[in-house]
Amino acid sequence: MPQEHAAAGFGVDFGAERVLIVDDEPGIRRYLGRVISAAGREVDEFENPDEALSQLRSGDYAVALVDIKMPGHDGLWLLGQVAGSDLDVCIVMVTGDTDVHTAVSCLTRGADDYITKPVDKAQLTQTVAKAVQTRRLRIENKAYREDLERLVGERTAQLEGALQDVRKGGAALAQAYRDSIYRLASAAEYRDSETGGHIRRIGLYSHVIAQHLGCDDDFLELVRLASPMHDVGKIGIRDSILLKPGRLTPEEFEEMKAHTLIGGRLLGGSDYPLMCLAETIAVSHHERFDGSGYPHGLAGENIPLAGRIVAIADVFDALITQRVYKPAFTWERALEILHEESDGHFDPRVLSAFDKGLSLITKVIVADTDPAISGARRYRTATSLSIAKPD
Repeated sequence: MPQEHAAAGFGVDFGAERVLIVDDEPGIRRYLGRVISAAGREVDEFENPDEALSQLRSGDYAVALVDIKMPGHDGLWLLGQVAGSDLDVCIVMVTGDTDVHTAVSCLTRGADDYITKPVDKAQLTQTVAKAVQTRRLRIENKAYREDLERLVGERTAQLEGALQDVRKGGAALAQAYRDSIYRLASAAEYRDSETGGHIRRIGLYSHVIAQHLGCDDDFLELVRLASPMHDVGKIGIRDSILLKPGRLTPEEFEEMKAHTLIGGRLLGGSDYPLMCLAETIAVSHHERFDGSGYPHGLAGENIPLAGRIVAIADVFDALITQRVYKPAFTWERALEILHEESDGHFDPRVLSAFDKGLSLITKVIVADTDPAISGARRYRTATSLSIAKPD
């Protein structure tokens, strides 16, 4: 067994990791087999794709070296059979054709790599090692996703249980709701490490903005507790989109936008005012004042006030926070961007209330992110600041 195989995996089973060679020329099969065996890997040789496919289905192979041109079923036929299956094997095509179009054709049909004849020993050894590592990463990633789905499922079940407690009523309704928020944060942290701090601060910013809009005390308390649930629907978005470091494609962005409706469905169906406002915020916090937002394209005051408030709080905190797809902006640059977006994106009256409460929002951020004090104490301090009456 190669040393790298014994040392890798961290509990993930990669199988036997044998190498399979398919070529109708015995001399080439023997040459490839000797080179790969000398590198410490176990090899099996086959002269036609039909026999090879039968063996590949055993799951014992990490890499298959497949000649393209063979009588009967050729290498591209075998590539198509494997690419359309759930076999965990990397296919490396072997060809005597140096035309780049041949290579492109192989890769677009699902091949992991290709090498040209005459095959260089060093290149062959390196290509096989790379293919083995590629397969291991795929298997580890699959195991990670399955474990992540299990964890998120467990946390989501906890959240749904807490929300059911809220809907049933009783003396502990408010406390049960607050618990559900942080159960959700715990679940979401498996998807996005920034979520916990972000949901705390959104509630505090929203409270400050609502204060400076002159909202009554009941609304202030409701918006503080409901706004942290604005992105609950992201629990239904795929990791490949939610954690993508680059710009989303139009198709990926359409899927991302669905988190507003997913959140609305998860929070909907309650007569309890807190839950109703949380549902409203989840659905409406990406609407834009000029009607160009989503999911419903609402405009002006047709957008619920709580959604207009959270839209500003959410964008501001996202700007000053490092995310997988961007660095953190300075507060000064974040404020510039908010005001650059004010024409069309935000309600001018709500943005003015944000500006009036900015000194208090700044104190909230400092209190909530101070590493010198415990997390619970930071949150209590930041909360006491946010609910203080403005001067």
